[in-house]
Amino acid sequence: MATSNTRSESLKLLIDTKGGKVLFAEASKNVVDFLFTLLSLLVGTVIKLLSKDGVVGSLGKL
Repeated sequence: MATSNTRSESLKLLIDTKGGKVLFAEASKNVVDFLFTLLSLLVGTVIKLLSKDGVVGSLGKL
């Protein structure tokens, strides 16, 4: 018999429909950790693609 492992995470958004902006966001710790992981992967990829000479500031030293 197969068991189902379901896990739900919560993300609440208060959105201004006329302005199309998020006014307030509330998320569980796991959602925030996931979003930061995605962001760090993207920043790491961009830094690898740039040469040390073309990077302004300390990003080339990371």
